[in-house]
Amino acid sequence: MATFDLITFFSGQTQGSGFVQDRSGKIIRTFEVLTVGTFDDESGTLKETFTWNDGEIENRTWTLNRTSETEWSGRAPDVVGVASGVVIGDVLRWSYTLTIKVEGKKMNFKFDDQMWISKTGTMVNHAKFSKFGVHLGDVVVSFSK
Repeated sequence: MATFDLITFFSGQTQGSGFVQDRSGKIIRTFEVLTVGTFDDESGTLKETFTWNDGEIENRTWTLNRTSETEWSGRAPDVVGVASGVVIGDVLRWSYTLTIKVEGKKMNFKFDDQMWISKTGTMVNHAKFSKFGVHLGDVVVSFSK
């Protein structure tokens, strides 16, 4: 089993492809994502550029800090408060609230991400999102260096 090392995986450039599905499993949006990470031993930034299938381009810059051997915190302009992450073996779990524009209105959604890294170095992220405790859908993305 590989151990998930956030700094090693996200340093430099990664690219990914993914989709958003509603709670019935229907794919409602697809995207490509490019990340560029710059880290030292305890902190860093991760810049994400999403290119959506409808032409929208979305940018997010995370500021990440290691809070213990296996725990991380993260902030981004559209994240409410602080995201928290924990590494357990080959999985990194993130929990955060993200503000997303839906039909012209800003809404907050709770995200629970599980990022799994394979022996070959591919990382798959499965994120469940909800509002008021109701599961609304999932985001699935596969990343490679």
